[in-house]
Amino acid sequence: MGRPLTERERDVLRFMIENALPPGGDQPVPAAARARWRRSIPATLAGPGCVCDACPSIELEDGRGRTSKGGRSVVLSAEHPEASLLLFIDDDRLSYLELAPHGEDAWDQFPAVPDLSL
Repeated sequence: MGRPLTERERDVLRFMIENALPPGGDQPVPAAARARWRRSIPATLAGPGCVCDACPSIELEDGRGRTSKGGRSVVLSAEHPEASLLLFIDDDRLSYLELAPHGEDAWDQFPAVPDLSL
């Protein structure tokens, strides 16, 4: 079973759901889907983190400790000057919040929302 999201993780997750965009060429995300995913934030837990030791990426679990893998996938992306952020939604469930650093510096947490752009 996962742990509660930190305030920063929750803020970044909310920003990604409300604002992040699918990669070019992918279908726009319907407002109803974004609303559904936003409603799931309070019950979302942080599951296992990335094993790279350079990023704060986390699996996202529902309130029962389940993660979603497979099925229909949606990927939303945003940017920070030094990293890319990706939110994976599999089978209509939040599944993974990823930070991909652009350089060699390690990150111990996600960047603050005001530092993110689309």
